[in-house]
Amino acid sequence: MTVISETNKQAIKGFVQGVLGCKCPSEVFLSINVEKNPTNFADLSQGDLIAIGGKLLVFLIKTDNGEILASKLEQIFNRGREIRDKGGFHRFRLVISAPMKQPAEEILTRQFEILDNPGERLHLHVIGTDQLPDLSAQ
Repeated sequence: MTVISETNKQAIKGFVQGVLGCKCPSEVFLSINVEKNPTNFADLSQGDLIAIGGKLLVFLIKTDNGEILASKLEQIFNRGREIRDKGGFHRFRLVISAPMKQPAEEILTRQFEILDNPGERLHLHVIGTDQLPDLSAQ
């Protein structure tokens, strides 16, 4: 994982607390690491795995096709649960960004609802690409 700039930390903090509605206290955001295209998910999807303060894992995927991801959703969540538990994190949030949020959200939410025992510590967020944090600052 890569340690990121202070500007990007603030962008991630604003995104997680604002867009995702996370109630994590500010001190959790002092340590944020990002892994681009993590090997743990390489066979399922590309994205950014964001580890926040040893408490929260966020896997951010950008897609143009929610249907393809829907077929892999259970595997992605199972993998996220494993990584969360091995790393001692409290929550795993899968964030899927699509240019046309509505159709992707309907497909993915339906698939998430039929998952076997997602529990309270696994979350799905489907957002528009305009809601993504700007991580271009170095």
